[in-house]
Amino acid sequence: MKYTIDYYNPSNQYIKIKAEINSTSDTTILCFPNWRPGRYELGNFAKNITQFKVLDGNGKKLTTRKTSNNTWEVHSKDAKKVTVNYQYYAAELNAGSTFMDDQQLYVNPVNCLVYEAGQQLNPCELNLSIPDDFKIACGLPFKDRQLITADYHELVDTPFICSATLKQYSYSVKDYQFHLWFQGDINIQWSQIKNDFIKFTRAQLNNFGGMPVKEYHFIYHITPFKSYHGVEHQHSTIIALGPTHQLMSSLYDDFLGISSHELYHTWNIKNIRPKEMMPYNYLKENHSCLGYVAEGITTYLGDLYLSSSKVKPWEWYKKEFEILLQKHFTNFGRFNYSVAESSWDTWLDGYVKGVPNRKVSIYNEGALLAFFTDIKIRHYSENQSSIHEVMTELYTQFGQTKTGYTDEDFIQIISQFIGEDAHPFFDKYFYNANSFEPILVESLFKCGLELYTLDNPDFSERLLGIKTLIQDQSTIISDIFPGSTSEMGGLSHGDKIIGINGFEVKTDLSAWVEYFKDSQIELTISRGNRLINITCPNTNRSYYPIYKIRKVEIPSALQKRIFKKWCGYKWDD
Repeated sequence: MKYTIDYYNPSNQYIKIKAEINSTSDTTILCFPNWRPGRYELGNFAKNITQFKVLDGNGKKLTTRKTSNNTWEVHSKDAKKVTVNYQYYAAELNAGSTFMDDQQLYVNPVNCLVYEAGQQLNPCELNLSIPDDFKIACGLPFKDRQLITADYHELVDTPFICSATLKQYSYSVKDYQFHLWFQGDINIQWSQIKNDFIKFTRAQLNNFGGMPVKEYHFIYHITPFKSYHGVEHQHSTIIALGPTHQLMSSLYDDFLGISSHELYHTWNIKNIRPKEMMPYNYLKENHSCLGYVAEGITTYLGDLYLSSSKVKPWEWYKKEFEILLQKHFTNFGRFNYSVAESSWDTWLDGYVKGVPNRKVSIYNEGALLAFFTDIKIRHYSENQSSIHEVMTELYTQFGQTKTGYTDEDFIQIISQFIGEDAHPFFDKYFYNANSFEPILVESLFKCGLELYTLDNPDFSERLLGIKTLIQDQSTIISDIFPGSTSEMGGLSHGDKIIGINGFEVKTDLSAWVEYFKDSQIELTISRGNRLINITCPNTNRSYYPIYKIRKVEIPSALQKRIFKKWCGYKWDD
């Protein structure tokens, strides 16, 4: 399959694309991917296509019938070549989209390149028609603006940015080359970035013994607006981060964290992949319960590497871990849906909040499960093994052989490293909705830490048991603590709070609740254009506590050793 992408009239943001396919039968089935690897939900990219025309080698229009949202049946009898001309609307800028304007052409091929069904393993050729001064940031090399890939899978896993303003920096670790490309205004301290990137890159390489690829490219969209999004690929990652002026200040930790996370993905999911996704089926959902490995372990280790490689201090990692805890304890979906079930259902509602208290996050809960697993291994092995050895074993058995693994494969490997059958552990915490608190306390204690809580400083959360968000200077209820005074009083998600005890509320609810903390509280809310007064009963309870961890007072020698090898810092550092 041969493709041509034309950077033409960028202000209308329609990319001109031509696909040429050698005809092999009387009927040719044309397909557009319906999702992109790295985001496990349907994307329906065909909705962005217009002026779709199918011609034979002589330019004659072929009879075409659309058979689904993203497939076409073409009557190609006697046609030696099928040419597909179309335009793709590219007006969304994030790490997984396709975008064109007067400054750049940014393409995720999985969004916009049609293919013939059954021909995904054939070589592909991509040609670019772009301005002479445009450079190309890509995980694979273009030669004279032409890219040749082994097959369609490699092509659509190779996003690129073409622009005259791209900036490139490079570093090396062992025999591997790493490149950072920046699109957008930047004012960076390269020496600091290089030093930090070398540290966490070396740590990841040391654990696996080598990279799956000889060169790797970090490709960044540095946006003037707020953004935070990364997508993994075999030879590269695309990361959108902004606003620009915060990159080397308040965004720098995010910059490091997301980069470490995405680099780890080049092993975990691009090579260590569930059997259900080997190979990817772009036309429908690729269901798997293993999001707790693909995203959970990557989330856990992406940040832990920054501590263990001394890029960031222990106090920084402690705060990041407390964020995981806070998200866990304020998500009451943990009592209703397991992590494995939530992984399966990313295709249903995995990237939006969804209905209240239904599900959990494969990223957040998966990271905590990875921590529990890691500490079980370290404690059993007296600190000789860890989750790193598990992932290396997965990579050796299933990643390097490109065979894909099952949940049973993963459980069997964990069993070897904890010295007992891991099925009960997985049944209780991965595949059923049970409280994490007992195993959390146990795991923290094994590395010399303990859990404690503080009162929530937000009085509306602490005394009423509600979380709110501000929309157009109005206070809207977004979450309700089960069994809280607000739930008992009859408040609902989406209620707009407009008054408390006769006083108007705009964006200052917490201050008013603190003022009336010793009084009966009556809220005036707007619900469906009705004004309702609701009295919140006094329960003498506080809600939404803040979860913290700290070192135990008198640690054992084993606790100290596990702590050091886990986070990279000595107990007294």
